[in-house]
Amino acid sequence: MKPGIYIAGSGRNGLFDGLSPEGLAGFHPSWQRDVDRLRPWDSTRLPATGQFEDSLAAWKSRTGRADACTLVCGRCSSTMDGLRSLIDVIGMTPWDCLIAVEQQKGRGQMQRSWISPPGNLYASWYWPNPGEINGAAPGWQAMASLMAGELVATVLDAMGVRVFIKWPNDLLIEDRKVCGILVEHRGGHLIVGIGLNLASAPPLEQLTDAFAVKPASLQELDLQVTPLEFWMQMLEIGRSRFYHLVQSMTPAAFVALVKKRLAWQGHMVTIRISRDEAFTAEIAGLAADGGLIIEKNGKTRVIYNGSILPAGNVHS
Repeated sequence: MKPGIYIAGSGRNGLFDGLSPEGLAGFHPSWQRDVDRLRPWDSTRLPATGQFEDSLAAWKSRTGRADACTLVCGRCSSTMDGLRSLIDVIGMTPWDCLIAVEQQKGRGQMQRSWISPPGNLYASWYWPNPGEINGAAPGWQAMASLMAGELVATVLDAMGVRVFIKWPNDLLIEDRKVCGILVEHRGGHLIVGIGLNLASAPPLEQLTDAFAVKPASLQELDLQVTPLEFWMQMLEIGRSRFYHLVQSMTPAAFVALVKKRLAWQGHMVTIRISRDEAFTAEIAGLAADGGLIIEKNGKTRVIYNGSILPAGNVHS
């Protein structure tokens, strides 16, 4: 795909809706600012890669600059599913991404639903496999989730906020969740889903999971940024840092770096491994392979999945 900032002018097989620049601007004031800042928008078509596929009508910003294809769509079932389809249909390549105004079936860890109103960032980003980058040490593929969290946190750090990682890959500011990340590796494609509360966060009572951390938005925390303003920083800073990490560090050294922003380290937390298994333990750190080291009753173990909350903070 040619680099640039695009708006999908036509939908795709029920996966997402198309819209015009004016339609995008009408969803939220943040999108209005993005559309106006990136004018003029030129009508174009994104060619299909297969003979039985239709090209995709689109609008391209004449002034926006990007090192990869950033495609914004209307209402979407899930950006993860939409991007996976576009990889096959229009030949999206690593570092291209799909951003939706809102999602109907956004998902997070353990298949939890992700509430997705307009004004926030809902992006799926096509990554190269970090384990296949020239000069990368063995073991980087297993670090994808932690890497995604570290990259988003680095961009937020540059905006003046201190971010912690709630293992395995949620981001917290002042112990409130502002970002959720989901990594899926299927069919040879590594896709990173990012949901970042820019303009709003769901009320705690709307969250059906008792293990949900109290949410917050960047706007509540006095940081004003639009979806595409943030994403352009993500493309520039995040992509550069990705290559710096995999080409200059071992996975173990990277884990030591992430450990510095690990939330609730040294504190007691409630850990839910499955719907039927939950217990209290202390977070002791991170293993060299990215697993969470916990201590319970004087014994240490490493876990590789689960949800955590500060002990006593599970809500009804």
